Amino acid sequence: MRYKLSVFLVFLGSVFLTSEKFVDTENTIKFYFTILAALVGIIIVSFNSNNLKLELQKLTSFSILKGFYIAGVLQAIYGILQYIGKYSSNNEAFAITGSFENPAGFIAVLSFLFSIGVYWCIKSKKIEQRLIFFSLGLILYSIILTGSRTGIIAVFFSTFTILSIEFQLLLKIKKLKYYRLIICSSIATVLFILFLLYKNKEDSANGRLLIWKVSTEMIKDKPLFGFGYKGFQANYMDYQAKYFEKNPQSKFKQLADNVIHPFNEFVNIAISFGVIGLALYLLVLTFIIWMLLNFEHQHKSILVGLFITFIIISCFSYLFCYSSIWILIGYFSLVVFSKWIPYIRISLITKIAVIAFCLLGIIFFSSRIVWELKWKNILVKSLQGQTEQMLPQYEKLYPFLKHNEYFLYNYGAELNIAKQYDKSIIILKECQKFYNDYDLQMLLADNYFQIGDTINAIRIYCCAENMIPCRFLPLYCQMEIYEKNGKKNKVNEIARKIVEKEIKVKSAIVESIIEKAELNLSN
Repeated sequence: MRYKLSVFLVFLGSVFLTSEKFVDTENTIKFYFTILAALVGIIIVSFNSNNLKLELQKLTSFSILKGFYIAGVLQAIYGILQYIGKYSSNNEAFAITGSFENPAGFIAVLSFLFSIGVYWCIKSKKIEQRLIFFSLGLILYSIILTGSRTGIIAVFFSTFTILSIEFQLLLKIKKLKYYRLIICSSIATVLFILFLLYKNKEDSANGRLLIWKVSTEMIKDKPLFGFGYKGFQANYMDYQAKYFEKNPQSKFKQLADNVIHPFNEFVNIAISFGVIGLALYLLVLTFIIWMLLNFEHQHKSILVGLFITFIIISCFSYLFCYSSIWILIGYFSLVVFSKWIPYIRISLITKIAVIAFCLLGIIFFSSRIVWELKWKNILVKSLQGQTEQMLPQYEKLYPFLKHNEYFLYNYGAELNIAKQYDKSIIILKECQKFYNDYDLQMLLADNYFQIGDTINAIRIYCCAENMIPCRFLPLYCQMEIYEKNGKKNKVNEIARKIVEKEIKVKSAIVESIIEKAELNLSN
């Protein structure tokens, strides 16, 4: 019983925990909490157990999945309360985020847990069944409120899969006289619904098509082993810039934006680890589905339903960024592969080695927590106007957080504010190894301009312009540089581009830039 309660509490924390003491208030605390809880849990199991399989069997109970589902219901209620204004969203661009930084994590968790609820509803009776059915409505309603097509598709197909297995729907349909017509009509209906979902957010769908189109160029350049871990976010925006440089009249120009994930885990794996990494990943998934279809299991339908959810969300979103999803995937894997774990007695040496490894992990991650807490503290003071006083603190943290791309970006930006342009360039170039986007390019360009290197400044502003063609600021900055250097022809050329440029979102800044460009042309 204590194991089940512990797993439930850890999952609850991985879903709901947030902390203003971290720079990333939503995901960082969830990640560290989950990692530390897992390490402590392994130590406790190592102390108390002599046989790993016996301990793991205690965790393969459907009651644990019920606990996960209850956490999902609470999350759905929280999302609905955000939508009606009782609580604020964590992202101004979205009405619902739950306890995540954007709707992606919220939808991913609820889509997984919806499958569990469907299975629980089928297996329950009377009042319990009615309560679960009502709670399923809450989860579905919260997913619909987000407008997520991925969530709706995942819920539909996973539910159909579970019902098909539990009630043998496909066998019953096959016995009907017009079963071919029924199947064809069902497929046509599903395709029509998918078309409607596409048309509902056509720009969003086309934006993802752009990302996948550019991503194929990345895969072509490094097909076998890819760009390495975090290879997408370090290189994608450069490829997007090249794409628009070659296709200046592309219909995707107004849809481009900063991108740090391809919204497809299969594409992300291919870019990061190449075709070889993707092939190994697909081999594991194929083996899992083969096991699910060929081996009898008392919870077979829910396992297949969860697998379907995993595949669908992997195709249109990012799953592996969220610790709660890792817990669900870990539990799913444990249930699937538990029968393969042998009854092996754990030796004392093995226990000592495992406990030592976990203790080292606890020390390492605890240290990172301390560093990140210090980072948030100095970041807040910098935002309050104490940048100069905080730079020595950034310098002290640099050796410990030099592989954290967001710390490097923040440090480089603060150096720019403090007018330490040369050092800012060095730090931002370090950041580019892990992360690169339009904003980083704009900072780099400003640094070069401030030190008098107008050639590199113009080159990088052009790169930023091609990264996100709908932005006006890169053109404005180029116009300002040419104006200060007395290059009237270039000023007029850029000013004409600004005046003729299509406006994506009207704002006071855009209007000011256009007025300045018109003034230059009139003069």
